[in-house]
Amino acid sequence: MKHPLNLTIICILVHGANTFAQHRVPKFSDYPARIIPTRRSVKVRTHSTPYTSCFRTRLRETAADGQLFAGHYALGNWGCGTCVQVGIVDLLTGRSYASPFMVGSPAGVYKVRSNSRLLVVEGDDYGTLYFLWTGRHLLPISNGRVQRREPEPTFRTCAEAARS
Repeated sequence: MKHPLNLTIICILVHGANTFAQHRVPKFSDYPARIIPTRRSVKVRTHSTPYTSCFRTRLRETAADGQLFAGHYALGNWGCGTCVQVGIVDLLTGRSYASPFMVGSPAGVYKVRSNSRLLVVEGDDYGTLYFLWTGRHLLPISNGRVQRREPEPTFRTCAEAARS
């Protein structure tokens, strides 16, 4: 009688360990970037993606005052009502990026390092979000795995907004 009870307890403990296993939290050191000296006076290319032309002023501000990020990029963010968009400018080429999806909430805190491609967004509404900057896209990281695609766009492009 004791053996089936012991086996049952062991099964519950093994299953419980998997249930309560902690999710892998990305670290800045997991996604290194080589720091390249840059100038802040780069000419921002505001037509780099369909979403960047709407945010010319914000992207120029990002190039001038944004947080240094991923070796040779500047990162900035701005509110669009109930959400926040992220803008990234390559300080070598001027190529710009504006997220076509929500990246946190207005109360969110953005953490980056100049020697890492990881973006950490600590927000009230969504918990902590992690993104990997590839040089062209922000890819979500979930449970230690980098997603293959960006989230679906939640904003219209400038051309779409002008047509309506």
